[in-house]
Amino acid sequence: MKGEFSNMNVEILKKTLILLSFFFCLLITPPPSFAQSVVIDAGMSPNQTAWSFDRDARDANKEVTFWFRVQKESIYKYNFRAQVFRPDGSEVWNTSYGFNVEGYADQKLTFPVFFYDRSPNKLALSFGMWKVRTAVYEKESKREVSVKEYSIAFSDGKKQTPAAEVSLPGKSGNPFPVPSFQYKQWRLKNWGLGIYDEVSVGPNTYDREIRSIDVRDTFSVKEALNAWGKGHKFGAMLEGPPVNTYFNTNQLPQYVFGYILKHPDGDNNGLNPRYRTSSYCNNPGAVLFSFDIRKLGRYRIEFLLRERDKPDWEESSWVPIGGFDFTLTQ
Repeated sequence: MKGEFSNMNVEILKKTLILLSFFFCLLITPPPSFAQSVVIDAGMSPNQTAWSFDRDARDANKEVTFWFRVQKESIYKYNFRAQVFRPDGSEVWNTSYGFNVEGYADQKLTFPVFFYDRSPNKLALSFGMWKVRTAVYEKESKREVSVKEYSIAFSDGKKQTPAAEVSLPGKSGNPFPVPSFQYKQWRLKNWGLGIYDEVSVGPNTYDREIRSIDVRDTFSVKEALNAWGKGHKFGAMLEGPPVNTYFNTNQLPQYVFGYILKHPDGDNNGLNPRYRTSSYCNNPGAVLFSFDIRKLGRYRIEFLLRERDKPDWEESSWVPIGGFDFTLTQ
């Protein structure tokens, strides 16, 4: 009897240990919904999206860095890719790199000479909208887990028009009524489309101010190119509260936003949240976007807000702000 009782206790002890091990694993294994994102951050520095070319101009070329930062424990599983496309869609650059021990990788390009060097005809340069595409992808499966795209305008520096041709402030008012929108401490203050200057107003890289030159719902391609050629920016603007009101515990802006751009031909940018551009809501919350000036007609842009700690690939993380229409003409 003692032997049978002893064997029974051993079996009970084994089952108890198995159950305890199971529950311990449940405790230490985070659910998939709380898994940490591979990508920490990404960007372009300096954030200049318009470059004019003049062979006689001195010290015009500047090094521009496109970068991604991932979790350190992910550096051996993922690679960084950089691609560049001409305005006609042809690819002129495609390289991949690993991440360093800090989880950082970048691609450095020198603008505007890069566009000159990679124009197929040096007597007829590929002026227009170029695209730089960066991505983080799995080494084994080649599956992309995060993508950032940048539209860069390349114009002829010798065909700039006088500044008087750029419309003056208030010429046609602001045709974009601002809806009432607030998410936690982020409140929409202003938005619109037009020609702007972006000016640094403080020591922090997020301390910027957008100064409107001309805001209206219809622009010609010539007006957009003239503005870029003069060093201004043409695009959409979104303004919220000062960035110091929504820093997180890491002293980074708590909110970012993306946009869905609907083209006249039915194409959409940003419809899939995985490839939706995330941009800082800078002080005062303004970020400018460039558009494909080859496609004329009626556009619509829709803005969405996201808390930076929430996964950008899940639609539920994005809060719709609203949108407006605008037209590009010849």
